[in-house]
Amino acid sequence: MDLLALVRKEAITVRRNWGLILVLLVLLPGGLVAGTAIFEQTIPRDVPVGVVAGEGTTEDDIAIAEAGMIAFATPVEYESSAEAREGLQREEVYLVVHVPGDVMNESGEANVTIVSDRAFVPFEEPVNESVGVAESEIDALVPADVTVDHEQVGAQRSLSEFLVPTGLFAFVTLYALVFLPYQVRSERLVLDRLQTESRLDTVVASKLLFYGAALAIPAAVVAAMGVWFGYDVTVLSPLSIAVFGLTFVYLAAIGLAVLFTLGLRQTALFVNLGLALAVFGLSSLVYPTGFFSSAQGTISRALPTYYSVVTTRSAMLRDAPASLYADYLWWLVATTLASLVALKLTLVVYERRR
Repeated sequence: MDLLALVRKEAITVRRNWGLILVLLVLLPGGLVAGTAIFEQTIPRDVPVGVVAGEGTTEDDIAIAEAGMIAFATPVEYESSAEAREGLQREEVYLVVHVPGDVMNESGEANVTIVSDRAFVPFEEPVNESVGVAESEIDALVPADVTVDHEQVGAQRSLSEFLVPTGLFAFVTLYALVFLPYQVRSERLVLDRLQTESRLDTVVASKLLFYGAALAIPAAVVAAMGVWFGYDVTVLSPLSIAVFGLTFVYLAAIGLAVLFTLGLRQTALFVNLGLALAVFGLSSLVYPTGFFSSAQGTISRALPTYYSVVTTRSAMLRDAPASLYADYLWWLVATTLASLVALKLTLVVYERRR
């Protein structure tokens, strides 16, 4: 065959696999470029910050203090210091500002206390910058001479310790969205035979159970390596195990639903890979919501994976009770149930098509 004939043959091959080519050459590159939109800013601009009124503080005092933080934060008011610090642990906010009641006293000094969580290591440098900005901005807006005390709570963590839950979550995401669907697709030639001996949903359920249980191995390896390196990270706490289990099930159910919707074609694997990349880019794995663009923060809080990340990080790095994250866990349970229902419906449609 001459060169032109070979080129025609490749064109025919592409036409037969247009779905795969579309995902590989159009959607994935487009997604990569779109993903850069989350890095709209290089310094925190919309980080949620808790604001707590001190004794004798008026609404005007709070309004002035919040105006001084607009340059780098989105203020969130709390009724008490305890509630604000719970919000700090739940990553609802990433700083807590205590506003005193004497900021309008021209002849006095006002001491503003800013509280940060040392467990959130990547935010350490931006916090120091934010404290300086807050001091200068608030001082320029009020008559009193403002000084800022920076209080750090929680145990000191290294960046390596902080990244352990992040890395484990990333592994679970790829394992559930890409590896498991790949394993199921690799057995597509025997699925018809298996369906004569058992129901398809039973076969899929067995894979979810087996590969979900197999996650105990990498979790144990990570825990052992953490002990070896001297990391103070609680990998195998009941809360972290529960979150990883729920996260695996709902991501695997979504990945398998995509696989069967696309008729077990290879295109499904690339779609699932794109979903995994979206999860990495939009779930605030490393930096807090609002560090980049406000749109990214809004999207993050709408995704169940964001709550998986926060709860996992808290379970491994923070000494906080599981009850503090009860609403997050219920959100993950609801997502898991909805994903399983979607997978069941997908299997029904797939069997009818067969």
